[in-house]
Amino acid sequence: MHNVVILTKSWEGDDFFEGYNIDYSYYSKRIMAGVTHSEEDQITIKSTDTIAMGKWYHAVLTFDNSFVCFYLDGILQSKVAKKFPTRYLATDSVMLGNSANQKNLRFFNGSIDDVEIYHRVLSNEEVLNLYKASNPNRYAVLKKWIIILSTIIIFFTICVFLIRIRIKFVVEKEKEKIQLELNALEQQIKMLKAQMDPHFIFNSLNTILQLIITQQNDKAEIYLTKFSKLLREILESNTHETISLADELEILKKYLEIEALRFDEFIISDIQIGSGIDVQNTFIPHMMIQPFVENSIWHGLLSKKGEKILKVKFEIESENTLLCIIEDNGVGRMKSRLAKIAEDNASLAINFIEQRLELMSRKYKASYSLELIDKVDEKQQSLGTRVEITMPMQKTQYDKSNTN
Repeated sequence: MHNVVILTKSWEGDDFFEGYNIDYSYYSKRIMAGVTHSEEDQITIKSTDTIAMGKWYHAVLTFDNSFVCFYLDGILQSKVAKKFPTRYLATDSVMLGNSANQKNLRFFNGSIDDVEIYHRVLSNEEVLNLYKASNPNRYAVLKKWIIILSTIIIFFTICVFLIRIRIKFVVEKEKEKIQLELNALEQQIKMLKAQMDPHFIFNSLNTILQLIITQQNDKAEIYLTKFSKLLREILESNTHETISLADELEILKKYLEIEALRFDEFIISDIQIGSGIDVQNTFIPHMMIQPFVENSIWHGLLSKKGEKILKVKFEIESENTLLCIIEDNGVGRMKSRLAKIAEDNASLAINFIEQRLELMSRKYKASYSLELIDKVDEKQQSLGTRVEITMPMQKTQYDKSNTN
């Protein structure tokens, strides 16, 4: 069985039709070359040595009307006298790796490179020089891989560039979305804060009105003086979303002083600061503690008979968490509701703070929480109310004018 390398037909038949050809013989494991004019007139030359697989060979066939020569790797394998003229099929062409034989169609199972056809017979020296000449395509494989790798690198670079542009676009859109959400949260917080300030002012003015109605003008004058100073401090600190714990304690103390004027009986107030808390450099949400102290006084202690005790305590719950406890020994929330002592105002203030804490948790990605506890004895009798507010240990101040 022959594996055709190159072939040109001499006539249209399916046998003995090779005008010239170079083949590889599977049976003999040799490269063969030959010319054919007819069944009687044909010449075949085989290489003197067998062929190794996976190795390149340089094969040359030369012929004229007198001789046929076959060279392998520049060495003449054989020279045979040719006693018939060369004939070609005018309607056919040179075929590489294909027999073009319908009777027994075959294809070359290997690689063919650097095919050259001459219109004259080459000399032995010319054949040898061709074999020794440098391969013009010796860098073809390297060039091929360079082109492939360059294409891959360019494609990868373009993909990375497009991906980066896409990521940048998505990130920018996400930033815009987050900023819009933060702006919306900021507006909601400002709205709640704006609602809380009038609520506090209204309660204070209502106290002054009660003192005037009951003809306690001296108390009303003192209350009004202290209230104006307190209000000024509150408004001055209102430019920030948060306030230092030191400033909040100062405002809280002044508030307790003016609220003590409304009672004939003395309120025992106790403010405790846990160890490890730097009041100057610890910041909490503005107007967060005062409303609960106000609720304790108005709705817990106002209608209580006997000793009235209010405690405010700040302590570190965990490494980054501050716990504020507001505790009183008042009548409790249930009795306050039954007595209908400004229930709507108390619920409104707590609702404002709950909403505000929720919004701040979302905006600042921090944990703010509120818990209201009714203290009772073993007979389920009220012993007062305990409020626990948990917030992060904030060491910097949130500035309203710089939230964007």
